[in-house]
Amino acid sequence: MIARPASRLATIGLLSATLSLAACGGAGGGASGGGGLAEGGIRGTGSSVGPVSGFGSVFVNGIRFITENLGIDDFEGEAGVPVEADLEKGMILQIRGEWQDDGEGQAELVRYDDTLRGPVTSVTQPWDDVARQGRIEVMGFEVTLDRLTQTTLADLATITVDQPLRVSGWLQADGSFRASFIGPVTSADRAQEIEGYLSVTGEEGNERYFVDGLELQIPSGAVCDELELADGTPVDAEGEYSGGAAFIVSEICNGPTAFLDESLDEDVQIAGVVTEAFDGEFADGRFSLNGTPVTTDGNTEVDDLAPSDINPGVLLQVEGRYINEDGVLTLEAEEIEYRDADAEVEGTLDGVDGDVLWVGGVEIRQTPFTIREDDDDDDEGCPEVIGSELIGRVALEVAGIQRSDAGYLEALEIECESDVDDTGYQLEGRIEALNRDAGSESLTVLGAVIRVGGDTGFDDVEFADLSEGDRVEVDYVADGSGGYIAEEIELEEDDD
Repeated sequence: MIARPASRLATIGLLSATLSLAACGGAGGGASGGGGLAEGGIRGTGSSVGPVSGFGSVFVNGIRFITENLGIDDFEGEAGVPVEADLEKGMILQIRGEWQDDGEGQAELVRYDDTLRGPVTSVTQPWDDVARQGRIEVMGFEVTLDRLTQTTLADLATITVDQPLRVSGWLQADGSFRASFIGPVTSADRAQEIEGYLSVTGEEGNERYFVDGLELQIPSGAVCDELELADGTPVDAEGEYSGGAAFIVSEICNGPTAFLDESLDEDVQIAGVVTEAFDGEFADGRFSLNGTPVTTDGNTEVDDLAPSDINPGVLLQVEGRYINEDGVLTLEAEEIEYRDADAEVEGTLDGVDGDVLWVGGVEIRQTPFTIREDDDDDDEGCPEVIGSELIGRVALEVAGIQRSDAGYLEALEIECESDVDDTGYQLEGRIEALNRDAGSESLTVLGAVIRVGGDTGFDDVEFADLSEGDRVEVDYVADGSGGYIAEEIELEEDDD
C-alpha cells in the first residue's frame, strides 16, 4: 500500500458526488419506518448519483431512468465504456434529469467514469467466498471487495498481480476504496486512470504533486483549462503508471466535484459511504458522506436508523439539496436511508408472490435497488423475473437489509444457483425475539421462527446467553410439520 502523507485525509474536504464520477463528474425526526426510497424518493429536476442496479432503461437509486431519448452527446462514457450499452451493474453513474414519485424518471445526461483503471499491484487478502470479502491494491491504491461488489470477472478469487482492472467505487475514511464494480480492462482501453485529491509539496516553481502518496509527473500541456494545481484539488488523471515510482500524466482535469457546483438549489440523490461519523441528533446533526458535509434537521426523514448507526464505512443514500454553508458545499438532507447489506439467507426457493420470495421461512422483498446476479446468462443465474416455476428448482443466496419491525429481508443482491441442496438453510442476522419456555425454545431472525432442540449445536455460546439484538448465524432445516429447527447456532461478531 502506498505510504500516505499525514495530511492526506485532511485534504479530502469536498467529495461532492463520488470518486467514480471524475472527469464528469431507532430513527429520529421524521422517521419513515421502512422502504421509503424504494417508492420513488424525491421528485423534481436534479442529479442522481449511485450504482446501477438494473437495466431497461437504467435503474439508479431506486429510480428507473428512461434513456431512450438520449442523443449520442448525452452519454459521457469512458475508455472501454463509450456507450450506454457497455454499462454493467454496480457501475456508479451520475444522471441529470427529472423524476417522479412513481419510481420513474427521464434522463437528460448520463455520465460514467472509472475510479481506478490499471494493474493490480498486490492481492493483500484473496477473495473469500464464504466471508464474501477481499482486498487488493490497484496501482498501490487499496481496494476493498465485499458481498455487494459486482463484477464481470469469472471469479473475484482469480484476481492476480499485474492483471489490468477497472474499478468503480467510493473513497473511504481510511483512504482505501470500496469497490461497487470491478471488471477487466481490454487491450483497447489500457490507458490508466486515477482519481483523488491533489497534495502539493515544495516551493513555488519547484512543486511536486501527489495523489494518495503516488507522485504525478505532469508535463506542460497536460493540464485541462481552469484546473488549478492546488493542494486539496479533486483531480482525474489519465496516463501511465510507472511501477509505483510515479504516474506519468497525459491529461489531468477537474475531479468529481466539478459537476455538482452547478447543482445548488436542485434536488440530489447520492449513494455513498460515510467518511465521518454522525455528531448530534437528527434534529440538528451532521456527518460526512463521500467526504462531503451533510446536515440534518427536524424535517429530515430517517429510515430505520439511529445516529449511532452512521459510522465510517456504512453505505447510505441521502436525498436533499446542496447549499453553500460558509463557503463549503454542504448537502442539506431531506431523507436518509441505509443501503448496506446487514443480513442474508441461503437455501432453496420455497415460495413466490409477485416481487416477494420465500426461503426457509424468510420473507424476501425485491425492490428497484435489488441486483439479480447473472440475469443476462442464458444457462444459469437469476432470470429477470423469479417466478413460481422456479420453486424447489433453484437455490438463492440473498444479501440485504434486515427490516426487524416488519420481519422481512429487503434484498439488495440475489444470486441464483441451479444446483439445489435440499439439506437445509442458513441465515445471518439479528435476533428479533426469543422464546425461553422449556420444551418450546426458539429464536426469531428475519421473521423466521426457528426451534431449538436437544440436537442443536452451539458454537462458543449457549442458548441461555443469547439476547435480542445479538447477531447470529443459524444453520437450520425444515422440521416436517411446517416449521424449522436449528442444527447449529453461532454468535457472530458485530460489524458496527
